[in-house]
Amino acid sequence: MKFHSIEPKHFWALILMSTVSLLSSCGKDNIPQNQSTISVFGTGTVLVQPDVIQMSITLSNVAQTTRTAQETVSRMVKQAMSILKDEDIEDKNIATASLTFRSEYEYTNRRILVGQRAEQKLVFSIENINEDNENEKVSRIIDQLIGINGIELNQVNFSVKNNTEYFFKSRELAFQKAVEKANQYAELSNLTISRVLSVSDEGFQQNSPISNKFTNQLASVEMARDAGSTIVPTGELEITTNILVTFALQ
Repeated sequence: MKFHSIEPKHFWALILMSTVSLLSSCGKDNIPQNQSTISVFGTGTVLVQPDVIQMSITLSNVAQTTRTAQETVSRMVKQAMSILKDEDIEDKNIATASLTFRSEYEYTNRRILVGQRAEQKLVFSIENINEDNENEKVSRIIDQLIGINGIELNQVNFSVKNNTEYFFKSRELAFQKAVEKANQYAELSNLTISRVLSVSDEGFQQNSPISNKFTNQLASVEMARDAGSTIVPTGELEITTNILVTFALQ
């Protein structure tokens, strides 16, 4: 029997052809083309009591000149800051979100210049609101702020200061839901899942129980006196994780 020697360059060519042939038998992500797979979404939601409330207020005034309007707004801001300081809101939890100056018009048959508007938006947060005394603080602050003529309460958002463990739990629940779905579909197909091929995080949601926006003044001092102190129920916060999992079937 005769053996023919293979030149080195031909040897490596054969190795390359073999490798290409092997890879071509697999699809995307090295999944064999004849491999049955299933991809399902999993959603995990955890309910948690919020412990932080964030509020956004707008202080604005219209006057004949921008300077006059700005001076009035500055006095309003000082009044609001004084209220927050008296309630022990730290500087790190108070910020200016925007400061704008613009011409103010009214429209009838034509556009008429009313004056110049100055506007400053403040955002502040209160922590540990799930404690009784801190919950009362929220009501006190709102009751005092609505005494400032021209104030608007734009938004109220709730959150959790330390939410790591809750997101961990929501991810765990999302994966469990994905496995449950995949098992059911596999069983309906007379198959079983063998392993996880990929997991894709589709993002998370943190839904606040209250997210209100008012375009006009929140309330008058007289209305506050008639209704008593403002009540701000916190409800529960939803922390949700969405994932996409692909399983191999056999």
